[in-house]
Amino acid sequence: MNTFKYVATNIIDELHAIRDEFRQSKILMSVIFISIISLIFYLDPVPNRVINFSSDTNQSQWYSFAKDTRLKLQNSGINMTIFNTGGAVENATLINNPTSKINAGLTYGAALDESQIDGIYSLGSIAYETLFVFYNKNKIPVLKNLKDLANYKVALGPANSGSFVIAKDLFMALDVNVNENQNFSLGEFLKIRKRLLKGNVDAVIIVTNINDPLIRPLFDDPNMALYSFTNALAYKKHFSYFEAMTLPAGSIDLLKHIPTKDVSLISTSTSLIVSRDMHPDLQLALLMEIKNLIHSSPLTSFAKRNEFPKYIDTLIPISPIAQKFYNYGPTKAARFFPFLIAGFIDRIWLFALGLISIYYPLSKLNINVRTRRFDIKLQSYYKELLEIENSLYGNNISENQKLEFLKHLVRMNSDAHECCVPRGSEGNYFDLLNGIISLKNQIELIVT
Repeated sequence: MNTFKYVATNIIDELHAIRDEFRQSKILMSVIFISIISLIFYLDPVPNRVINFSSDTNQSQWYSFAKDTRLKLQNSGINMTIFNTGGAVENATLINNPTSKINAGLTYGAALDESQIDGIYSLGSIAYETLFVFYNKNKIPVLKNLKDLANYKVALGPANSGSFVIAKDLFMALDVNVNENQNFSLGEFLKIRKRLLKGNVDAVIIVTNINDPLIRPLFDDPNMALYSFTNALAYKKHFSYFEAMTLPAGSIDLLKHIPTKDVSLISTSTSLIVSRDMHPDLQLALLMEIKNLIHSSPLTSFAKRNEFPKYIDTLIPISPIAQKFYNYGPTKAARFFPFLIAGFIDRIWLFALGLISIYYPLSKLNINVRTRRFDIKLQSYYKELLEIENSLYGNNISENQKLEFLKHLVRMNSDAHECCVPRGSEGNYFDLLNGIISLKNQIELIVT
């Protein structure tokens, strides 16, 4: 017998012995079965491949970004449905709602309160979003201070939008309550832009990306001016979520030289958020696909090369999956396997290492199930043979006792023939048969 066949035979014998052990040790089998099922449920290897994503209106850049993300995820076998909402605040509210299907979206940490943050994680910021204050130069010839807008008709975004909440907090710091001041009004962005261009309001405030088509007509209109935050660094100091930015002259339109001079602005960041119970594999897939997508996205204005995604907005707690991604990068398994498989490998390796650490020292003990079980059977047979032999000496046995002993030995011989004899134990097997035959002959010679 060659080495390969010998090893294969031993493995088969070992598996047969383990099978028999399970059949006889029902408690052990139940414990192992329950442990395996519990481990599978804990690791959750098969996530629901559905992401319900809340963005914004159809005309927004958030919606366009969500559509590009959906195309990327489809290549990985993940279905993403996009839901139109009123903006950043509504997105977080929907994700927090246990009856809502929404489990991912975009928001601003600056627009949320503690109750809206409790049920969400951040996968990191994906872009800077700037606070733009456009005003009609014919209505407001000079705007030296943002607080002066309280004396004019100002349109803000919808109540559930991040633009409204951020603008409200900003004016509150300037001792202006927009809820009590009748000069401030709310409305959808397209409608308030239209009202500004028609002269129905004097100014609008909107938080969006510099490349948003929504604000481009306001740059092109000669009657419109963009407020420059000359004290942008002061706002950054008082509001942790603001960054001071500069819009260079001519950066919007080089030929028309728009804007005509450098403009100081303040920006916050857009956070990619998910529900805290979203499957880790879906979180990793969403984050990695957005990382690949964002390098060519128009959302990355004001950003340095490869700056996003990045955990900037610390108002929203970071997901452990994202934290690990930013600290160590994608797992090695993610470079060779689909996201869903790679995530499972990443979670199971620790358990596999634990099993190996238990198995290795036990293997050194040379515990062979197949030989151990056979030796136990041999011991029980030899014990019975010894009891019968002891009954023969010093005692007069009757004919009925003699027949009972012979029947018992026949049964033992039959049981021994049905035993699965492991490799290397053939000698012990035949010693047992010889012992049964020897005792049987001895009993037959006894004259009763």
